This record gives sequence, structure tokens and C-alpha cells, in this order.
Amino acid sequence: MLTRREFASALSAAFYQPPARPHIILYLSDDHGWDIAGCYGNRAIRTPNIDALAKQGMRFTKAFAASPTCSPSRAILYTGLHSARNGLMGNHTGSRKGVKSIAHYLKDLGYRVVLANKTHIQPPEVFDFEYVKATLPPVPGRLRKYRQEGLDTAVIDQLLADHARTRPTQPLFLICADSGPHVVWEKNHTYKPESLPLPPITVDTPLTRTAVANYYQDITSTDQRLGEVMASARKHGFEQNTLFFYTSDQGPEWPHSKWTVYDSGLRVPFIARWPGKIKPNSTTGAMISFTDVTPTFIDAAGGKPIPNLDGSSFLDVLTGKKTTFRNELYASHTGDGEMNVSPQRGLRDQRFKYVLNLHPERRWTTHFTLVGGIPESHKDVYDTWTEKARTDPAAAKLIQALERHPAEELYDTEKDPWELNNLASQPEFAETLARMRTRMKQFREQIGDSSE
Repeated sequence: MLTRREFASALSAAFYQPPARPHIILYLSDDHGWDIAGCYGNRAIRTPNIDALAKQGMRFTKAFAASPTCSPSRAILYTGLHSARNGLMGNHTGSRKGVKSIAHYLKDLGYRVVLANKTHIQPPEVFDFEYVKATLPPVPGRLRKYRQEGLDTAVIDQLLADHARTRPTQPLFLICADSGPHVVWEKNHTYKPESLPLPPITVDTPLTRTAVANYYQDITSTDQRLGEVMASARKHGFEQNTLFFYTSDQGPEWPHSKWTVYDSGLRVPFIARWPGKIKPNSTTGAMISFTDVTPTFIDAAGGKPIPNLDGSSFLDVLTGKKTTFRNELYASHTGDGEMNVSPQRGLRDQRFKYVLNLHPERRWTTHFTLVGGIPESHKDVYDTWTEKARTDPAAAKLIQALERHPAEELYDTEKDPWELNNLASQPEFAETLARMRTRMKQFREQIGDSSE
């Protein structure tokens, strides 16, 4: 038998008439690598809800964050401006006053604009959302240093029910910002570590496999919460007239990934569903940047293009009118306190990646290489890599590549997707190197990126 609240919610959904403008829901996870989902070809991971969303909508294979660190990436996503232009360059810093975000643009179009759970952006006047606390309570005995528990989907369910009941004519823009699968990961209780695939940017040790299994476990738990939000959207009438996205703020917290401008740090899963507008079970190779997401939100909401943003709308890709979009994209990493002190700039076209290291003299360090005392994570794992490197030439070569970066790097991303074979010194690629070096200089001047 239904409770009074459940009956009222069901009655509200039955008579709910969606507004003329579409609702927009963005489910934003944290540190989810693009290839670690079933719909992206990973047969080991269990992501049934991400996979279901891909069958219902469009899956992007070349979607890229424009910064590989949490705060800068989110600021770019919400403003449509690169870090040098919105002002939020380093992690845990703030955007400059006077910058506008998606909160301003969609409020002007009549939207209720809500950000639930993880924020990691400031100041409030730039990111003028209605903030909703939606964090699961701590789990006894579970170490969650550097993060809170995941999204409390019961709060989202109630928010959707209340909005449908009390604001039936107002379109909703909702960001469900999960904390998973950011470290420290949930302990594995699903996977067999010995059977999981390891990317070539890791050293195969027992502790590495334990950590990878924990990471997979956290992704699977995040996927479950995504499914719960999808179910709530369906229950409360937020499906047919809703543009629903799933993506992550950047790549996973492994060396050569997060905190770097390599594809493994920037490339993210990106899926969009919009019944009647987006062809189900479709895939696109159109290359998009996070600078393009806010312009696309505005376009989908019926707004006019905002002058002087760094991105542009890819709505025509979503609706099948175009199959291509960007020819190049730019990304920056500035820093993160005293841990990640090796700033990089990256320029990628359809095939090649050019990396500029602003301080090549520095040994590359991150939280992963320096933070000890966290079982099955961070330095505890990395120490097994450096130990193995004492006797294993392949491990030693990888450690050298992870810790020492020359001033310039050039990669053929088609032949070398993990970007481990630097072509910058090879004569046959001199013309490509010169072209991308010049374009990098032009782009940095264009957006005012003078940081050293």
C-alpha cells in the first residue's frame, strides 16, 4: 500500500505537464576514465545503467575535459571559458568576479538551476546555483579521505517529486554531482583482481590489482546511483522532455592520467539522451571540449549564443544534423598546492597531441606518488612500482616516463593512444611539431594564458 506521500507523488506525475522548454539533468561523476564502462568496450566492468543510457541515447567517443583537475574542470564546464579566462587556474581556487556561469544564463531563460552534492567551485556570485545538500552519510569503517560518500539519490527523488508538484510549468536544470569514483575508493566486493585488465600506464603488482579492483568497485557503485536517478526521473515525469547527460570531470587518479593533459587525464565518458530528439543507440566520433557544454545547454534551452565564450554548441551533433564538430582542442593544468607542481598545456587535433611542459626541470609528483598511509591506494601502490623498477627494465622505463617530462612532447594518438612514445625529437615529425608549437603559442595568446 502506498504511503500518503507516495500517493501524492504518483498522482502528481500522472497529471504532470512538462514545460515548453526541456528539463536538463547532468549527472557528473568524479574521476571516471572514459574507457571504463561496458558501453565503451570494457568487458570487465559492470556499468549496467551507463550502458542502458547509451542504448537510449548518443555515446561520444571523443569528449574531453579542458583541465585534468577537479575545480578548474568544473569551472570550465559551467562557464564555457578556459581557465585563463574564467580565472580558476589552480585546484581549490576561485574564478574571478564578474564571470557568468550556466546558472546565470539559464535563470535568465526561466529555469530553476540546482546543483546537488559536490560543488568544488567558488565564488558563489559566479556559480549562482540553488545548492542542495545530497550526500550519503558516512559508512562506519570506510575510509573516505579526500572525499565524502556518494550522491544521496533519495534527496534527488524528493527534489524531482516536489518540483513536478509545485513548479509544473518551470523547466529544471539539475546537476547531480556525485563524489564517486574519486579516491579513496570503496573496497572491492565484486571483482577478481587477478582477472582485471591493466592499462600500460600501470605496473603490474598485487597491490596495483587490488587498487584497480577498488576503483572498479567505486565505479559500479556510482553506476547504481545513476540508475536510481534515472528511475526517479522516469517516475516523476522527467524523461520524455528531458535532455539527460552523463559524464565525469576528468580521468582517473592514476599517474599519467589526472593532473596531466594526456588523453587518459582528459578523455571522459559522455552520453546524452533526449527522447524524440537524439537517436537511440547512436555513437559519434565528433570531438567536443568541456568549453562546449554550457553553449549547448543554452542552445537546447532555446537561448541565443553568448558572445565571447571559448566553446560553441554541439546541439546539431546531438540531433543528427552534423557528424563532425571540432578539429582541435586545448587543455591546461596549472597546479594543486604542493603536490602537483608540474604545469602542462596540451593541444590536440584529430590525430596528434602536443604537450608543453612549463617546468621540465621538475620531477613529476602527484597525490598518487606522495601521499602514503592509505591502504591499497596512492603512494602505497606507487612504492610497489618503484620497488619493481629496481629489477624490471619495463617498469623502470615507465617510472622514468612518469617522473621526467621534457619541454615538448608529441604523440600520434592513433598509433599510441596512451601517449608513451614521444615523437618530438624524430625528424620525420618536425613539421607537425613546428605546426602545433605555433598553434599552441597562438592559442595561449588568444585566451591570455601567460602563466609560467
